[in-house]
Amino acid sequence: MVQLESGFPNRFRYLVIITCIGKQQTEESALLGFDVTTNEITIGMTLPIWADLDISLDGDGTAYQSLHKVSNQARHYNYIANNGLTHSWLEHYRNMDIRSNQIYINEWNQMDDILSHRSDSPHLYQPLSSDEESLRTRIRVKLKEIMLQVNLDEVTPKFLREQLENAFEMSLSSFKQYIDDEMLQILAQMDKPTMILPYLYLGSEWNASNFEELKSNNIGYILNISREIDNFFPGHFKYLNVRVHDHDDADLLKEWEKTFRFINEAKTNNQCCLVHCKMGISRSASTVLAYLMKENNHSLIDALEYVKTRRSCINPNGGFRNQLVIYEGILAAHKTFRSKLNDNQITTIDKKNSIIQISKTESVPSTPIESLSSLSTDLMVMMRKKSSNKFNCVTKRPNSMV
Repeated sequence: MVQLESGFPNRFRYLVIITCIGKQQTEESALLGFDVTTNEITIGMTLPIWADLDISLDGDGTAYQSLHKVSNQARHYNYIANNGLTHSWLEHYRNMDIRSNQIYINEWNQMDDILSHRSDSPHLYQPLSSDEESLRTRIRVKLKEIMLQVNLDEVTPKFLREQLENAFEMSLSSFKQYIDDEMLQILAQMDKPTMILPYLYLGSEWNASNFEELKSNNIGYILNISREIDNFFPGHFKYLNVRVHDHDDADLLKEWEKTFRFINEAKTNNQCCLVHCKMGISRSASTVLAYLMKENNHSLIDALEYVKTRRSCINPNGGFRNQLVIYEGILAAHKTFRSKLNDNQITTIDKKNSIIQISKTESVPSTPIESLSSLSTDLMVMMRKKSSNKFNCVTKRPNSMV
């Protein structure tokens, strides 16, 4: 057990490692987060220790050794999430009627590099610091809160600055340029989310933080494709986070199968899904394009034209463009392979480069799938060379538009 810092007064947090013999008669471990106040002890986090879990801890060598031991054990037995065989006993703790309140749970899930915080974020409950970056974060959160409450057609930038100064009970004259820049950025986000399909919306950080708008659009699922933006309403919507920055080297391709299933889950449950990043231009737009390519069998060009007629500002960065071209090739290869399964005979190549033929009545070995994987790798190389031609129709966007 190790005690952690807390952003709230009169509350203590403890991280506990528990181990249990699972269904496979091997030791399985998990982390439990306990919130302790003068009146009660509640559970704020249950986290299975999987083989790929990355853990870091400062200040307690004994705790680190214990974590290192159970992490090695998880890798040894190859405990993987969602395989249905391990950590089923953890449901006992998840279903106990001692769950922490949502604000405490949010602190267990917070990330250090979040720039856009929700109004009840534990980060904002810290004592006011003279640190300029910390104050900028608080100003931005409060400014957005004020702009949500007023009629922007009737107020001036001066009025908004005065409201901020009243809220902070201090002069913010040295932050005038920063406040004005933030006003412009928030205003740029304030368009309504774009309906791409009856159950799929594409939008910005602003749309993700507008509770009434989300509810009026029957949105129950929110796909957050950003590293720097918080989940604004945990407990009210189902979230899936893909934590990437809008950089050319960010890897979205590996996430698109997971995002595809998440959007379709919303569709199956007769609810809508909002896909957002900061501006609804690059990261989230790329993810929506990938979804359309798979769900509706669109080519990349067709998907681009379809989305741009509804949201003209979309413009994936160069790295995401390449990945979309690669993804188009992977989908085409998969479609070709599946169609050949319906033929009377499949011709493929085994690991020794020998040509083999499989009749329709025979079972299909693993070799064609390996060939498909190899084909996908080759496509990645070839498609990168062609990707620039696919995006001639896309206008350049300013570097500041994330």
